[in-house]
Amino acid sequence: MNVLFLFIWSLAFIGGCGVRTFFEGTSFPWLAAVIMLGLGAIGAGLIPFRLMMVNRWVWLMAGLIGAFATFYIQFRVPQPLPNDISKLAPLNQVTIRGELLDSPMTSGSGRGKFTLAAREIKLSSGEQKSVEGKLYVTTPLTQVTGLRPSQSIAITGNLYLPQPPNNPSGFDFKAFLGRSGIFAGLSGKSLKVLSDPPIFGDWWIRNRIVRTHVTGAGMPEGALLSSLVLGNRTIDLPSDIKQTFIEVGLAAALAASGFQVSIILGTVLAITSDNSNRLKFIAGTISLVGFLLLTGVSPSVLRAVVMGMGTLTGLVIGRQIRPVVGLTLAAMILLIIQPLWIKDLGFQLSFLATLGLVVSAGAIAKKLEWLPPLLATLLAVPIAAYFWTLPLQLYAFGKISAYSILANVLTTPLVSLGTIVGIVSGLLGIFFVPLGAVISWLLTAPMSLMIAIANGIRSLPGAITNAGSIALWQVLLGYGIILGIWLVPRVKKLWLPFSVIFLMILFIPGAITRSSLFQALVISSDRTPVMLIQDQGKVALINSGDQQIANFTLVPLFQKVGINQIDWAIATGSERNISAGWQVIKDKPIPIKNFASSVPISLTDSLADSGASVTALKLNQPLEFTNQSQIELINQSPNLIRIQTADTSWLLMTDAKPTSQKQLLNQAQLLPKLKAKIFWWTGEDLIPELLEAVQPTTAIASTSSQNKANQNKVTISADTISKLKAANIDFYQTNTDGAISWTNNQVQALKDRDDTESPI
Repeated sequence: MNVLFLFIWSLAFIGGCGVRTFFEGTSFPWLAAVIMLGLGAIGAGLIPFRLMMVNRWVWLMAGLIGAFATFYIQFRVPQPLPNDISKLAPLNQVTIRGELLDSPMTSGSGRGKFTLAAREIKLSSGEQKSVEGKLYVTTPLTQVTGLRPSQSIAITGNLYLPQPPNNPSGFDFKAFLGRSGIFAGLSGKSLKVLSDPPIFGDWWIRNRIVRTHVTGAGMPEGALLSSLVLGNRTIDLPSDIKQTFIEVGLAAALAASGFQVSIILGTVLAITSDNSNRLKFIAGTISLVGFLLLTGVSPSVLRAVVMGMGTLTGLVIGRQIRPVVGLTLAAMILLIIQPLWIKDLGFQLSFLATLGLVVSAGAIAKKLEWLPPLLATLLAVPIAAYFWTLPLQLYAFGKISAYSILANVLTTPLVSLGTIVGIVSGLLGIFFVPLGAVISWLLTAPMSLMIAIANGIRSLPGAITNAGSIALWQVLLGYGIILGIWLVPRVKKLWLPFSVIFLMILFIPGAITRSSLFQALVISSDRTPVMLIQDQGKVALINSGDQQIANFTLVPLFQKVGINQIDWAIATGSERNISAGWQVIKDKPIPIKNFASSVPISLTDSLADSGASVTALKLNQPLEFTNQSQIELINQSPNLIRIQTADTSWLLMTDAKPTSQKQLLNQAQLLPKLKAKIFWWTGEDLIPELLEAVQPTTAIASTSSQNKANQNKVTISADTISKLKAANIDFYQTNTDGAISWTNNQVQALKDRDDTESPI
């Protein structure tokens, strides 16, 4: 069969999976199949035979394959099992028995995490039920020490349903777990081991390798060495080092993939160079499969292993497979195995980076021929990967690592040395740990240097730049230009002006939008009033929330909307849930230019030392913090704050207990200041007299999302809802409606209340 036919059909299958994702959740998913059939018909009718040397039936077949892929991906969407444990959620104080499916790791919040195959549940009433399905479990970190896959355990905790994001920057945890067939989670409090760990398994080999590296190189150098060899998906690398590597653009060094496969395959072929091709194929296959089992079945590793198998196959049949064709075939094979990987960012970035290296690294190296060959190659590889992945990175994360190319050039020799010697020491350590540890000790200095380089680059000005997320049309147009430079000779000759146009398309539209945008966004932050105001390039943040909110909600939001400095930071209280996150924001680092607080907080001196202008938010003294916004503390104990955004007035009440409401209404001099268009509070019951005094047209309650620890939801009571409806007041609550944005005198919730969502 013609290789070109396979290439076209592989692209059709990949395209069918990709097109289907755009119609997820719509009422006309069949349109994806119609589009693929139409593209096949267009190819058969419009692309001349002499141009591609492909008959019409090949294009028609491609359309059919693409249409099949749109149905195949839907067929493979995981669904809850008939007796799935998720159908019992949410429940408090349950004990679940089951077997571990993977080795425990450390979660972002510092707890142990693993996947459990649930077998039995014991309810708080004592009733026991047989269940099935997978469960995402988190427990105190000390309780997972020594646990191994296949071990039987019983965990007591609270069963919950993963939730979709409540904020524009939120990670879709529900969809992420759903793609793995997990529809419920358990926040564990106590754990009991029911069986001894298995005597042997891939975990044993992995643990011996890690033990060898850590014994020889120490911590954290040994953990970094293990990550270079086995990837960070199976190695618990310290979170601060992992985060630093990701932020400076060195995430690929920690992801076991093509580099490690090329080293393993090259070594095996060198050892078996005097043997037959059949023996080379067998030895290479065993090595690749073993590496796959050790590192975990991730898209990047599978892609590299499949391409490695393609190289071995070409060796046996005596034909060299073209890299682009091999990459496309590998993508199709992986999507046949798991079509939902088309939504996986790791899968997408891995293939784009590899494609960039295959088709662009050589051309870039030629443009750099004025440099020494080795340096030209060192520069060409990260440049190619960087530009091929840049549009997708901006679309997904909204941030760029300004010194990524420099970081990769400086660390590539260290990564190569660490990977090669790390593999050798790890293999020796499987049989005798002290011997492998001696060799690992030799890598202590290189690994320390690598960590120092990453930390040094992170400390450079503008090392992490929040450029803001780009629109889908920018992504498509950006990749259209990249493909044009690769495939169209006339465009290739004008690569420099087209590269400038490429960058302009990615960055200029967002900058123009931010320069004219005026928006107030109430963050969904568990009963903590947090507001982000963007006013024609100026940024104000009212309250930071706690460390969790700052780390996992605000910082990703700053990336998405392109915020690199906070012009005004305002704290309405010193409580941990209101102000603990300022330190996280300062450490990212996102500079705070001006800081105002209604009460003294511990961070004030630190902010002043970093150059922030610190002032007090004084009673009845309005503070103008953007061109069209001001804030005024109009009462203390309880705090009552008036916010003006353009022509709209807000009244924020951070302590809205009924006794506090009555206390405010008893102050005659305060009543004229209570009237506001939007009343914002923390979800407590409202008395009718307060609503009469404020006379809002809209009410926004910062209410709690589902709490994994106790399953409580602090929502507006039915009595308050009836009062709001009787007064004809539109009301929103952040735990159900998500973040609330105010733009152009219009209030809009992140979530549509009438939405119906699929299981994932």
